[in-house]
Amino acid sequence: MADARNQELRARDTDRVDACSMLDAARESGELTSDEHAERTAKAMAAKTFGEIDAILSDLQIPRNLVNSPVVRANRRGPSTRMRVAAAIVVAAALLGAFAGCVSRTTAPEPPLPDPTTGAGLASFVEAYKEHFGDTRVDQVLLYPSYVVIERREDPTSGSDTSIHYDGSFRAGGDAARPKGPDTFDLSTLDIPTLAGLFAGAPRTLGMPNGRIAHVEISHGADGNPEVSIHVEDGTKSGYLTVTAKGEPRSINPPA
Repeated sequence: MADARNQELRARDTDRVDACSMLDAARESGELTSDEHAERTAKAMAAKTFGEIDAILSDLQIPRNLVNSPVVRANRRGPSTRMRVAAAIVVAAALLGAFAGCVSRTTAPEPPLPDPTTGAGLASFVEAYKEHFGDTRVDQVLLYPSYVVIERREDPTSGSDTSIHYDGSFRAGGDAARPKGPDTFDLSTLDIPTLAGLFAGAPRTLGMPNGRIAHVEISHGADGNPEVSIHVEDGTKSGYLTVTAKGEPRSINPPA
């Protein structure tokens, strides 16, 4: 899958996200069992080099949408096909603009949002949150398969939070009343590699092997750190499990 010269090249968060996307596709196609998927997802989220990622993915078929991703390409420092196309579009737009007497600014389309209820999606969201707000403080986070709802208190003395919707970009909504007090926590305390494995294995843990995560709630725990509740549904029943920021179990509530 990879050139041996690049095995020690350090992987980025986006590379770990792509690796988890390959694992998700392998589970959907039947290449991996749920247990194998959970184990490999945790390893992928903790991988530091492409060599470690290669060891996780080497026996899997490559999905069409990831053929040009760095986790597959041998020449990992080169630009992806998407970036080459985007660059060509920008050059063409500049030439046309110059000819017409004005230059139009062209940008590549945003990549699809990784499912926030997966380890890769959670890592992607936390990184985007930190980049957007400049910190990782938050009052509450609700992760859904295609978007995230955030409650963030900009003023510590205020009795209300700003409700924010994230689906690849952040949009502020209205204010949500919340009691004053130490209910803000830090997303950086989350052990995302451990949580990635718990997300992937939650349906089996709750006795619903065909279930899917409906949503994940991250809120202020009694110890001042995040408490993570993973809610699973399979169409007829639902259950949830609660863990600490480090993935330590608090409670398991299977469907009655």
